[in-house]
Parts: sequence; structure tokens; C-alpha cells
Amino acid sequence: MAATNRLETERCFLTRANIPPAAIRTIQASRHPSTARIYESTWRSFSTWCSTRHVSPTSPSVADDISFLQDGFDSGLTPSTLRRQVAALASVSACVSLASVTKDPLICQFLRGASNLSPPVVHRFPSWDLSKVLVSLTQSLFEPLRATSLKLLSFKVAFLVAVTSAHRISEMAALSIRQDLCVFHHDKVVLRLDPMFLPKVNSMYHRSQEITLPNFCPRPSHRLEKLWHTLDVRRALRIYISRSASFRKTEALFVSFQPTTMGTKVSAPTLGRWIRATIAFSYESQSLAVPNRVTAHSIRSAATSAAWATQASLEEVCKAATWSTPTPFIRHYRLDVYASSDAAFGRRVLQRVLPS
Repeated sequence: MAATNRLETERCFLTRANIPPAAIRTIQASRHPSTARIYESTWRSFSTWCSTRHVSPTSPSVADDISFLQDGFDSGLTPSTLRRQVAALASVSACVSLASVTKDPLICQFLRGASNLSPPVVHRFPSWDLSKVLVSLTQSLFEPLRATSLKLLSFKVAFLVAVTSAHRISEMAALSIRQDLCVFHHDKVVLRLDPMFLPKVNSMYHRSQEITLPNFCPRPSHRLEKLWHTLDVRRALRIYISRSASFRKTEALFVSFQPTTMGTKVSAPTLGRWIRATIAFSYESQSLAVPNRVTAHSIRSAATSAAWATQASLEEVCKAATWSTPTPFIRHYRLDVYASSDAAFGRRVLQRVLPS
């Protein structure tokens, strides 16, 4: 018989172990909400799998665990997904006994074998061209910002914030227009995360990082400078906040333009869809085929690589992407052919629209 949800199962075993209710709540708050959702999904799958095989999900054998993992591997799950599944199962098994699934020698060997049989595919570069999207954002589809549709205004602002900050989509969803969290200066705008937001890496370094977004060609004097000024993220944010003021129902920076949810806070997945749609619209407006494998996360790749290509320092790149060390950038994003101030990162990214 299938077990109840994972949190309830965990709570039952902790209660049997005489853990006080207040301590149980603290223990169950240890995981980021996104991690808890992944664990819950895995637990439901595992419980269903056990139910069809008349296995107790709370006391499976190592052979049962490995069989479950093998079925997932056979169905196309990646080794990294299997490792997350093991961590999810371990969150319950650790409450049942002192033995940890993650430390079991056979399971460790299984995961190593899965990695050898299905090594991860490394995508060094995004499948889309940042320059092409930036060029499109300067054209009539997205301009003038005060006259374009709320939909295209939202798409452009979300894309510019993402590409000039290189922050995660989840962090963008936690931005606010509160006066202390959104500060406009003459040459930049400084954004701070909502203090209640838990970033993916919940450290003081990541919680305290400010997002500094630059102006771009603020005093244009000739035709090309006027064109480039349309990529000024500070200008775009000013217009977006002004145009959304009459219908917004929240202090969250990004709000819905859909009639049924107009003015309400949008989720991180919605922001991801906006960014993917911006890339698609940009390609279609230039009669270009929309690339495959366009992901919202790839914008971090495009932004950090573009900044590196225009000679941003490694410190600028890491700070913008809230990496405490350059390892993620070097491992995933760095352009091998290329070897300021806080706002320098964003300006360097926007320079990709300049002719080479």
C-alpha cells in the first residue's frame, strides 16, 4: 500500500523517535522549497512503484531501491536525476534507521555505473545568439516602450534584467519595487532581493548580493547611440514600473499582463517562459529559424560568456552571477578564445549589440 506524502511520513517517524513537534518543524524547514518539491515528487513515484510490487516504501531493501533506480535509468532518467532520487529516499530512510541510502556501497557503485554508461552532455554555449536577440530588442517589435504592448514590454524588461545581471530566474522573481529594494541612481539601478526570499544557495554571501543594472548610452547624440539606448535597462525598468503602476496589486517587480491575473506577481517558471518567448520572437522577427534547446537558464551562459568576451574581469563575472568562486563559469560557460565598477558587467553584455 502506498505511503502518505513524504513530509507526513517523515513526521510520523520523527514523532516515533520522540523528537519534539517544534524540533520536527525545524528539521523539515531545512530544505529549500524547490528541493522539497523534488523530494515529494520522487517519494510519490517511489510509493507508486512499491505499491505495484507489494513492497513497503518505508522499509525497502537495498535491492528494491536499486531496482527502482534501474527502472528510472531505463526510462531515460539522467544520472544527476537518479542522485536526486537517492537523496529524496534518504530523507525518509534516515528517519527510519541510522543507515543512509546515500552511503550504501552498492547504491554508490550503481550511481557511478550510471554516470559511466550515460556521461553528462556538456553544452559549452547556448544554442541561440545573444547579438541577434539584442538587435531585435532595438527594433519596432519592442519599441517604443511607452507604446508597445504590455506583453512585449514585459518580455523585453525581463530579458534585459536577466542578461545584464546573470542572476537566476528564481532570484528575479524575488525582486521588488519597494523603495528600499529598488533604488534608481543617475547611472544605474540597484535591486535587492526580498529579505524573505531563500536563494538556491542560502548563504550570507548570496542573500546580501545586490543586483546592479547599468544605464547604456544615456545621452545619445547620433543615430546608432539612440538605437543602443533602447537597450538601457535602467530606462526600461523606469517605463515598466510606470506603465504597470495603475494595475499592479503587489510590490513584486514582475507582474502579470494577462487579463485574468493582471497585476499579480508572476512565478519563476512564468519568467522563464517570457525569456524563452523573447528569444523566439526575436528570431522570428528576423525571419530566422528558432534554435532548439532554448532554456531560460542559458541566458546566464550567454551573459557571462558575452561579458568575458568583452574583457570583463573574472571577479565581475562571478559577482554578477553570485558565484563565490569562478569554478562554475570556467566549467560551463567560459569562451576559450577569450581570455570596473559594479555596473560594468551589464554594460559589457550589452556591448554585444555593437558591430565588431
